[in-house]
Parts: sequence; structure tokens; C-alpha cells
Amino acid sequence: MKFQLRFGGEGGQGVITAGEILANAAIKKGLHAFKASTYTSQVRGGPTKVDVIINENEILFPYAIEGEIDFMLSTANKGYKGFKDGVRDNGIIVIEPNLVYPDEQDYKKWKIFKIPIISIAKDEVGNVATQSVIALAIAAYMSKCIDLNILKEIMLDMVPIKTKEANAKAFDLGVEYASRVEN
Repeated sequence: MKFQLRFGGEGGQGVITAGEILANAAIKKGLHAFKASTYTSQVRGGPTKVDVIINENEILFPYAIEGEIDFMLSTANKGYKGFKDGVRDNGIIVIEPNLVYPDEQDYKKWKIFKIPIISIAKDEVGNVATQSVIALAIAAYMSKCIDLNILKEIMLDMVPIKTKEANAKAFDLGVEYASRVEN
């Protein structure tokens, strides 16, 4: 069992945080995991990505292999355009439809799902900062890379106490929305 996941976006959207939580949860579950982040010198607004590799066996090469990534989630068009080509043919890509605009041929190459991650965070959770947890839940649900209950428990251990309730709600909403588009 090997999973290669990518979160792409812009600085400040929390994609790095989502990758960190996922990698830490996999390690705590007893799996091998590695997180590799890339971001430009523009801390906010520049394209960012984090690749997470999860494997039951030792990871000998600590980077995702371009063209073999199973799952990508993108919340910004810059991140999507810059990093989509790493996803394998027929791989899964989840996009924030208000900010990411795939080309027509992209729909032929990948399974693209639209989930309004930022709107969910802002309008349903009431805290836009929870978008990284929504993205995390969507990625875990759709890739089936880790047990959702374990991930949620570890995520709640990692977030500040005052944000636990909002992040728990965000996680549950991420799973709910992912289950809707996948069916």
C-alpha cells in the first residue's frame, strides 16, 4: 500500500498544514510517511504545494514521483496549473470551483471533482482558517489513505484548544462533501 498525495494552492491557504497533519497521523498510526513542501519566496499569494507519501514499507525516495501522484487537491489556480501534471492519468483531482479553472482536456485526463472548500469553511464552519482541515478530510476520504477516525483524533490533538470545535465540524463537513461528489 503506497499513496502519493498532493495539496496545491497559494501561500496562506493552509495546504502545508494539511500535509503536515496527514503525514503525522500516518506516522502515529505506524505507517511510514514523508511530507515535502514547495513554496515560492512570496509567503502569501505565491504557489505552494505539499506532497505526502504514505507507505506501509520504508520510504526510500522522499518525494512524490511526477506522473504517479494518485490524488491532488487544489484551492488556487496558480497551484493547480503549476502542479497538476504530476497526477497520474485517471487520478483524482479535487478543486475549489470558485478559484480553480481546469481546461477542457483536463476533464478527459483526470477525475476532477468540484468542492467549494473555502465557502464551506467561511459559510458553514464560520472560520475560513479551517479550510485546511476540510481539505485534509476530503483527501483522506477520497484517497482512502488512512482511517478517518484516527486522522480526526490526531488532527484534534494538533490544533489549538480554542479551535477544536470548529476544526471537528470542518473535518466532518469535508467528509460529508467528499462522500456527496464520489457517489
